[in-house]
Amino acid sequence: MQRSCCYLAVGLTVLVAGCGKGPQAEFSLREETTDLIPEAQKVVKTTLKEKFGSPHELIAWQRFPVNYGGVKGSVTEVAAEGKSVVVEWDGDATQVAKDAPLIWVSGARTGEKTSVGSVATYDAAKKELTWTGGSDPAPVAGDKLVIGFGKSLQTGRAVYMKNCMHCHGVSGDGNGPTAQYLNPLPRDYRSGVFKFTSTLGPEKPTRDDLNRVIKYGIPGTYMPSFLWLGDKETESVIEYIRWLAIRGEFESRVDNDLAGDFSQKTIEAAAAKAKANYDAAKGKEKPEKPQSAAAAKSAAKDKFAEYLKSDVPELIDGSAKFIAEAWAHSEEAESLIVPSVARVTDDAASRERGRRLYLSDKGKCYTCHGIQGRGDGAATEDFWKKPGSEEYYTKRGLHDTWGKPLQPRNLTLGQYRGGRRPVDIFRRIYAGIKGTPMPGFGRTALKDEEIWDVVNFVMSLQYESTPTKAKAAEHVVHSK
Repeated sequence: MQRSCCYLAVGLTVLVAGCGKGPQAEFSLREETTDLIPEAQKVVKTTLKEKFGSPHELIAWQRFPVNYGGVKGSVTEVAAEGKSVVVEWDGDATQVAKDAPLIWVSGARTGEKTSVGSVATYDAAKKELTWTGGSDPAPVAGDKLVIGFGKSLQTGRAVYMKNCMHCHGVSGDGNGPTAQYLNPLPRDYRSGVFKFTSTLGPEKPTRDDLNRVIKYGIPGTYMPSFLWLGDKETESVIEYIRWLAIRGEFESRVDNDLAGDFSQKTIEAAAAKAKANYDAAKGKEKPEKPQSAAAAKSAAKDKFAEYLKSDVPELIDGSAKFIAEAWAHSEEAESLIVPSVARVTDDAASRERGRRLYLSDKGKCYTCHGIQGRGDGAATEDFWKKPGSEEYYTKRGLHDTWGKPLQPRNLTLGQYRGGRRPVDIFRRIYAGIKGTPMPGFGRTALKDEEIWDVVNFVMSLQYESTPTKAKAAEHVVHSK
């Protein structure tokens, strides 16, 4: 996020009406939310409603680096005894017109009853403005305001509901009406994880990353190109997607903090285990009778009542702060993957170096992508454990963060989902692919020059005849 708009990063919430009328779509809740005890569920649901609204009544929570739309201005002069102001605009001043929504975002007029109004009159030549809602308290030079706030979010919602919702779902959960028929499944935005970015491993996608996917689609999937969308519509839907992702990520972080003590499944499992231990010990000793699941839930309810007063406000604030900083940081230059050297000349020598790295213990690309690059490496035949668990997936092969089977890319097709520019392939190898087992090799296993050699080799596979597996296996390089 550009630092020039940091003055909007306040706790102000503003209602933004949805576009048009139609079926009353609803945001779905995460399974983790519905597993909480009722008292904790209520807090999560109420917070989401107050901070983000509903699909037809969006709320623009100003804690987050989302461009909600509108033109920003700063008061340079107060006239007519505080009843009019001269404003210097930072953006398209044509949005300043009679009856346009007006929001004060700093100064004495940011109180609950005076923050929202509209433009009463505007003299474009003098940049002089009057507003509805009275002149008390009077603004002063330096106060900030926004005209037409929320317009971009409204537009983005309309574009999303028309073009994206049927696959990605109203909530961005990847569970739209047509999702069940698609392979791979549409992206679930709610974790804030996007596979193909120009940023380092832990970073969020940039606006430019989302722009590229929307404009050009993702080859080999059902995500089409939306080049036909205008710039305004594209920019707006990017902000709406960011907003949906932030909403889902906020819900997830709050759920994770509450789940330890207030998850119904956890409470029931602990009660069942305690009872089993009690039954096993009977006759051998005199164990203390454990709580029933009902009693454990009642105790959790009492515990949550105390937690609600002491910790929930801090939890909500801390979650919002963490997410806001993460999304803002992704737009900083230090988050972008920029090769330290120019692309190595794509010649036979570079491709051979890349081939040896691809087949080496240093790169180990062949373990997933296969010796011939056909996406049939040994890793596709193994049973893998679920992340953070001793439980194995029921199907062989790799899986993504969402628990869905994942086939490594067949590199001989020349079809690259994250983009086919050499720098796109470089970034995939450097930082890996978020939400997948594809690791990053930058700053660790491979130097930038070596990554370029692998890029040159990989991009040559679609043009060259591939040796038999037996012959290729002879060239696997084991580093010492």
